[in-house]
Amino acid sequence: MIKHIENPILEIHDLTVSYDQSPVLWNVDFSLPAGKLIGILGPNGAGKSTLIKAIMGLIQPSSGYVKIFDQDLDNVRNKISYVPQRESVDWNFPASVLDVVLMGTYGKLGLFKRPGKKEKELALSCLEKVGMTAYVHRQISELSGGQQQRVFIARALAQEADLYLMDEPFAGVDMNTETAIFNLLQEMSQSGKTVIVVHHDIYSAVNYFDWFIMLNLHLVASGPKNEVVTEELLRKTYGGKLNLLSKVSELIRQKEFNPLKD
Repeated sequence: MIKHIENPILEIHDLTVSYDQSPVLWNVDFSLPAGKLIGILGPNGAGKSTLIKAIMGLIQPSSGYVKIFDQDLDNVRNKISYVPQRESVDWNFPASVLDVVLMGTYGKLGLFKRPGKKEKELALSCLEKVGMTAYVHRQISELSGGQQQRVFIARALAQEADLYLMDEPFAGVDMNTETAIFNLLQEMSQSGKTVIVVHHDIYSAVNYFDWFIMLNLHLVASGPKNEVVTEELLRKTYGGKLNLLSKVSELIRQKEFNPLKD
């Protein structure tokens, strides 16, 4: 099930990505509306991170194209923010929490300007949103994994982008942090931002996301939660993990999930 959108914020057409001539994403084709909190779901090895990297131009597709705001990526980079997987970052670089968040303001400053009072106030405001004000002068290498993740999300917020792409932002964070960040992402989408998140936990996903991209090397479905989170499409996405599917299907039947639930 693929829902096509008029005036999409992101459009992907016939995207195929290969590593060493082995395709890891096949003929992916979908478009996304603005102002949604969108989850990319699928089993390990389904191509979720590959999809995000292809959108960001970090890997070259074998075929197909990506349009963002109906333009090529290079024309709209200042409107896009990317939070990579935590393990892909060298956390030993010597920078304070505030320094890292201020990096998010560089794109709008231009090449030779340094962050000033306005940028510092913005950075502190973003740290407050992710609950990290108390760590402002701490070295980034001294933080726990969950704290580092919060700081990277604050840096993304400081970019004041329109489209946010986040690759497994909840890996290694506790439930309280996950809930706090999800609530923040919901506020962002309600204010008109579009947030696309690679996520591994389908149980929390049905509580928070309002649109799903379901992947398993190819696109299984893209559309609103109430249309694509079905037992049939879950089965196509996750294969024969019947225990998982029956539990999620029961959640759906009982309508226990609520987008505003804590």
